[in-house]
Amino acid sequence: MKILLLFSILSNFQFLFSTQGFGELRKFGGTLKRRSAIGKISIESDIFQWRRIRLVIYGFENIWMGRDVGPIQLDPQEADYLLGGGFKTIKDNMWYAIFLDHTCYHKIDTFVDKSLYWNKLKFVFSNRNLNLKTEPLTFYYRLELGSYLRHEKIPWLTVGNPNQFDFLLNMFYAHPISNTVMPFLDVSFYSGFTLDYNLTPEIEVNSGLLLRGISNEGMIYLGFRPIDRKGYREAEGVIYLGLKVKF
Repeated sequence: MKILLLFSILSNFQFLFSTQGFGELRKFGGTLKRRSAIGKISIESDIFQWRRIRLVIYGFENIWMGRDVGPIQLDPQEADYLLGGGFKTIKDNMWYAIFLDHTCYHKIDTFVDKSLYWNKLKFVFSNRNLNLKTEPLTFYYRLELGSYLRHEKIPWLTVGNPNQFDFLLNMFYAHPISNTVMPFLDVSFYSGFTLDYNLTPEIEVNSGLLLRGISNEGMIYLGFRPIDRKGYREAEGVIYLGLKVKF
């Protein structure tokens, strides 16, 4: 009986290693000292699947570059990373997930006045599979609902971030003008809810051209954050030029 049970479990198990990611560079206008540019690399992999449940691991690394003395525009000044993982299931072109994020923010070559890192449990619901190329005339969305882990006897779970809950809604739409060129609009609404019942909102709008290649996609765009009150890595009111390449 045990052998049959084990065989039944293994018969529904398969390794996937289905991986996607992107590299991105943004160059900010204006004169903000710590907001000259940001470079980002992100990767996500579905490791294995049992029935409809997949194990997912993911992460990103950001390097914020600022303005230094003279003509220097790309001085690395801040670095952030995220490591996360969890489980997701796919059904009818939709996917649902429960993930655990560990996010940590650092300063480079300067005095650190306070630590900033957190662990967050989040629920994700989306109709966009980034392993696939973008389908034109499709309205994509991603909704995240997060809860920051805190415990009076484990003070290091979340440090420097006042939020107890947060949410993110991302919406993306591309309209084709040829087989390879698609103007797109990418809008995100975010807000945290602090322990004092305050909001920490951010709105980000990106628009430009999505270029479909033989192997994957790239995007060139202009972006803007009309509101950015998160309390960290803010760039409110600054227009930026972005370049993003999927792999």
